Amino acid sequence: MIRLRDDRSIRSYDIRNGDTIILRVKSFVKKPIIYLYSPSDIDVSVKLSLIPEWSLSVIYPVVTIEDHGQRLEWNVRTHQDGSLTEHNSGLDVSYLFWEAKTNLEAFPLSPASKPQLVDTFNPISSSLDDMDSVVIPVGKVAIYLDKSLKALGLHTEARTSFITYWLPSFLKHEYIALRFVPQAAYERAASLSISPQPDVVTRVSMLFKGIRKELLGDWANARIQAERDVGLWVDVVGVDPARASDATLFRVLEWGGMEVLV
Repeated sequence: MIRLRDDRSIRSYDIRNGDTIILRVKSFVKKPIIYLYSPSDIDVSVKLSLIPEWSLSVIYPVVTIEDHGQRLEWNVRTHQDGSLTEHNSGLDVSYLFWEAKTNLEAFPLSPASKPQLVDTFNPISSSLDDMDSVVIPVGKVAIYLDKSLKALGLHTEARTSFITYWLPSFLKHEYIALRFVPQAAYERAASLSISPQPDVVTRVSMLFKGIRKELLGDWANARIQAERDVGLWVDVVGVDPARASDATLFRVLEWGGMEVLV
């Protein structure tokens, strides 16, 4: 097997007619950010542990990353205005930030791999299909997302940051297929352990891919699903928006996403 390098063209390889080329695209989970809201100032430990198919690529505030890039711990002081103070650096921040890359070298994707079940999540084999997604013209994606994220319990700043972060990627395509990952499945891939234990944890992770107009025939059901009430995602993700907005509770909110490139 030949490993293609970024600094070489396809023409430079000895690829001949009849050869099979297996395309493996490294994906990144982008900008998962974690907000902590508590009714009073408290010290909190936030531990993040990833499955081996993932490795942390960027974090902030910077702390020690352990277990070959799969585990870290932040120790912070929460404040009633929503800000955090990271104990090691003394930095005052609005949220905790992490990104991760897929480990394709250690876990190659077989050409025969089947799409994963909806109640599972693995960053290497993540997929979208006509039955679990919605398909929306790119010009309507921002409004659809704002309504969906509001239903899922994201406040105005979080919704705005989510949409503006992903908007440049959306605008490269004519149509967008998207779905939200069930929170329980996401937790199994990126476990979050917080002490003291929060009253409510809301983790919203989106998968999306661009769809060309000529392929819309393969997404008939997803286009119909896009006309349904966005409240459908509350049950899919498994969140409690009422408790997530209750300022008397210790609450955790995380949002992030990943573009599916194949």
